[in-house]
Amino acid sequence: MANGIRVDEAEPSGAALIALRQAVEARSRPAQPSAPPHKTPSPPVRSSNDGCTTAAGPGSQADGIEPAQAGKANQCGKQRGKEAHHRPPVPAGDGADLFSSAARPATEPTGNADTLSGHRGRLRGRFDRGEKLVDYELLELLLFRAIPRRDTKPVAKAMIARFGSFAQAVSAPADQLSEIDGIGPRVVSDLRLVRAAAERFAESPLRARTRLTSTEAVAAYYRTKLQGVKREEFHILFLDKRNNMLATECAGTGTVDHTPVYPREVVAKALHHNASAIVLIHNHPSGDPSPSSADVEMTRLIVSALAPIGVKVHDHIIIGEGAHVSLQGEHLM
Repeated sequence: MANGIRVDEAEPSGAALIALRQAVEARSRPAQPSAPPHKTPSPPVRSSNDGCTTAAGPGSQADGIEPAQAGKANQCGKQRGKEAHHRPPVPAGDGADLFSSAARPATEPTGNADTLSGHRGRLRGRFDRGEKLVDYELLELLLFRAIPRRDTKPVAKAMIARFGSFAQAVSAPADQLSEIDGIGPRVVSDLRLVRAAAERFAESPLRARTRLTSTEAVAAYYRTKLQGVKREEFHILFLDKRNNMLATECAGTGTVDHTPVYPREVVAKALHHNASAIVLIHNHPSGDPSPSSADVEMTRLIVSALAPIGVKVHDHIIIGEGAHVSLQGEHLM
């Protein structure tokens, strides 16, 4: 109002109001964000028996796995790695892995089973055809049963190198045999069986109760029995009136070069067996069967002790390495 005169402002038109409202709304409205980038859907998650949650596909944050899930997956992967490292070996099955290096025990051969089978078959074939095998081959053949899945040639050659011959190896003490790689209780038992069989075979003529007229038959039996023995042993063979075998006994065991023998004990044993005659036998572990002066003197004492009861001493045989000496044959009795 000026000078008392009231002036009214003009009303805005409808179009102006609409434009003004749109401008205000545009000014107050927040800016629209740009379209989000395409995001690959997260792969499904599976749970294992050990409680670990593992993504079915490649796992990383970029692949859609949350960081917490990715960390847990990494921890589970490390845990499985440790378990796999300490997991016991799977036993060999019936398939092609039977002879694999992972399934084969440490004591088994490193060669192929077919190769071993072929070698054993050829060696058996030579033996069956009557071919003469050298000492280590005969030992190798003998070891087939006790060592079914190992190459026995190195074992057999080691035995020959240690003991010198087939006979010495078969008659070697168990503790010395066990020192050779590849020889266990089963091999030792089989070798003892072979030796027992050889002794029984050599003994059979004596046990047949046929008349003994040969020093060679007696020496052959005791040579088998005393082969490889490392201490002196004194044995007595008791005979009846027809020189048939009654019994045999080991009357004493001594050191490497001496065996104590007491004539009164020999007399007592002869009476016990009701013997009419005896043969004295002992071994020399050195291998030299030559009689010593002590051997000759001891024989004369026993002859003198048995004479009053009518028991004769037919001979005294000394067994060495592959040879023997008869004191009767040497006219030392």
